[in-house]
Amino acid sequence: MKHEDGFHFLEYPCASGKPDGLVLILHGHDNHPNMFTQLADEIRRQRPNTDVLLVRGPVPMHATKAKIRAHRAGDADDLYTWHHVTRNAGENAKLVLSHFFNRVPVVDQLNKFADAQLAKRSLKDENLALFGFSLGGAIAVQMGTRRPQEVAAIVNHSGPVFPVGKAQSRPETLFVMGDKDDFFYTDKMEIAPPKNKFKKAFHDAVSKVSLQYHDSLKRLQGAKIPAQGAVIPGMGHTVNEQSFRPAMDFMKRRLK
Repeated sequence: MKHEDGFHFLEYPCASGKPDGLVLILHGHDNHPNMFTQLADEIRRQRPNTDVLLVRGPVPMHATKAKIRAHRAGDADDLYTWHHVTRNAGENAKLVLSHFFNRVPVVDQLNKFADAQLAKRSLKDENLALFGFSLGGAIAVQMGTRRPQEVAAIVNHSGPVFPVGKAQSRPETLFVMGDKDDFFYTDKMEIAPPKNKFKKAFHDAVSKVSLQYHDSLKRLQGAKIPAQGAVIPGMGHTVNEQSFRPAMDFMKRRLK
């Protein structure tokens, strides 16, 4: 695993050594890049002149070996996520608030990483696609809308969509969800109510925000982000051949 520009990642370089596209894959909470290597192989097979980077979240979860095996993460040293998650309701409320106002620190760090990786390949934003799964999908949307120039494509696969603050750019976005997803194909966020009055008031407001697929898609479109959706029958919180096909077609059409 390489380490450059603040992040660890698995690199799948194109055979020519002169890529005309770059895809960043962001894993979900409690995941590892090893779980998404088949996606990288398939992207490179369908678009041979594309570099693919599987970026690792910066926060280790201290997972047991048994859990790592259960997640099919191969020889991973641990499972990772994108920001610290605690049992403190107040801290979690702050984290949710940072998502609402697109002020999650790792988003800016990832955009600096993306800038550096594009520059090394003499590529521009129009050559960049972001693919995020679960929490990585939420991060991908926030990355893309925080960049001054539009990236070629964002794929939010099975990820939550929080209310979108003022977008600096509005990239073409595909929102993919399984109709059996038991994480985010739901009506309301589930957060334990804190005792502090102010934090409780915030909780009461947040709990009314639906992360159900249709509401999330409307949220993107309401922010004037050109978003389209795809619901995959019978699919849970995972990526399968039926869900990857429209995602790959979308990225191929959009990458310059």
